[in-house]
Amino acid sequence: MGEVAFLILLLSAYILPVVIVLNSKRTQGHEKNGWLIGIIFFSWLALVMYFAIIPKHGHKKKKNKKK
Repeated sequence: MGEVAFLILLLSAYILPVVIVLNSKRTQGHEKNGWLIGIIFFSWLALVMYFAIIPKHGHKKKKNKKK
């Protein structure tokens, strides 16, 4: 029974970064897909890089100026 609980804990720790990026509003589109691929292969290391590189408030929309 202890082995099963340990495996569930490990699986949860592996899936948690994916869930965090999927629910994040910092990125969108193909950029988010690229981060997800990185997190699948490098898990927590890529998540730390994600929080360090991506701006906290995400991308700002450009305003069109009318003359």
